Amino acid sequence: AALLQHAPGPLLVVVAQPSRLDELSDDLSLFTQVPSDRFPAWESEPGERILVDEIYGDRLRLLKMLAGGDWPPIILTSIQSLLQPVPSRRLVNENTRRIETGTELPTDDFLRWLVEHRFHNTSAVELPGEVSVRGGIIDVFAPGWDEPVRIELFGAQVESLRKFDIATQRSSQTLESFEITVIDPGRDDREHLDEYLPPDTWMVLVEMNQIQEEGQRYLERLEQPEKAHNIPSVLQRISRFPTVTASAV
Repeated sequence: AALLQHAPGPLLVVVAQPSRLDELSDDLSLFTQVPSDRFPAWESEPGERILVDEIYGDRLRLLKMLAGGDWPPIILTSIQSLLQPVPSRRLVNENTRRIETGTELPTDDFLRWLVEHRFHNTSAVELPGEVSVRGGIIDVFAPGWDEPVRIELFGAQVESLRKFDIATQRSSQTLESFEITVIDPGRDDREHLDEYLPPDTWMVLVEMNQIQEEGQRYLERLEQPEKAHNIPSVLQRISRFPTVTASAV
């Protein structure tokens, strides 16, 4: 919290175990009112990952925030998450669609794009990765969103965009536009989180010895560790940023 008062960019805090993120978030709330965000670690192997996984949405949402320059002041993560590759900026851009009111939306093309990106067509959306079509209304719930969005069409033109509550179906917010990004969660990515971080990011490594030990244990548990980053390369990437290590007395 003290470092946060001086950091010129986001403060990335790395712990040895993903289970410690909740504890760290609670501790931070005692010392600063500045909210923190999380970059969680996948709990499954690449071939087992699905759109409805909350971790997928949280990781993708934070990558988009960083890519757009809208970074949170504090990012909490673990060494396991830093060892897991992320999609490239190019891939994120290529798999993003922007919808705006007053513009035309080729409905068939848009729905085809959603299906190609593993969206499930349902009668009523309830989970990320679902889409529902009823006449001139398209409800879509993308990974990383807190609520789905209702697209109301007049012919081929987007007449209105509104977030809505799943339980009550009532509108919660009117939008002028939104972006939807969907990337196959099971693909083999090779990029690293540091490529999204602004150059004035500061790093805080909590219990450096434990970070290295837990990182090595994680790699040993993987069926295909060669698809993950290794610890020396991750530490080398981190060393490009101003870094502080913290240890218990």
